[in-house]
Amino acid sequence: MKIILTAFLFLLWQSIAQAGADEQRYNLIHLQAERAEKVSNDTMHVTLNTYGEDRDASQLAMRINADMAWALEQTGMYKSVKAKTGSYQTWPVERDKILTRGWRGQQTLELESTDIELLSKLAGTLQDKLKINSMRFSVSDERREAAENRLMEKALDAFKERARIVRVNLKASGYRIVDINIGTSTQHPPIRYQSRMAAADMAESAVAVEGGESDIRITVSGRIELAVPVPSSPVSSAVPDSLP
Repeated sequence: MKIILTAFLFLLWQSIAQAGADEQRYNLIHLQAERAEKVSNDTMHVTLNTYGEDRDASQLAMRINADMAWALEQTGMYKSVKAKTGSYQTWPVERDKILTRGWRGQQTLELESTDIELLSKLAGTLQDKLKINSMRFSVSDERREAAENRLMEKALDAFKERARIVRVNLKASGYRIVDINIGTSTQHPPIRYQSRMAAADMAESAVAVEGGESDIRITVSGRIELAVPVPSSPVSSAVPDSLP
């Protein structure tokens, strides 16, 4: 009997707790507001690679290492450029999947700088021995965070203004925020780069690029609960015909 009573009390407590968690809410309104701003890209990213073929794998490694050492020496002259080398990869060149005719290998070099003009010039110089694989632009963390903070204030103000419009239009006495979410996104424009240029010409000139702009967006979404006055029940003023 004691066990049954304990189980009953436990189930009763669970039901009460669940009822509190699933509290019925009325007059819920879903709202969303967003604000966006175009921000000039101030950071350039360039990925280059050195590639080679040789019958001797050790000779191939020496050639690639020499090209990469030269590129790192050129890059080291500019303190404002961050450099990071990728892994060295080799694979055999086969014939009929049996005989190895030689080896191919490559290694990548990733460069980043907020001095776009300088990095453009350096990329042109490095094409004497390396090839540009990709190029992109982005907004630096400091500039992006400053833009997001500005947009967050504007988006929150827009959310509150929409909540006010809904409250006034529906003749509510007030509202409260049930939940709210803030999301950020950044869209970078695609950069098209044509690398088919004479190496001699490229070594003497900077890569012609334009950083462009990124679209930074803040979205605020959430739910509000309107406080709608409950109409009072009319009180009858009729007088009974007779008293009991």
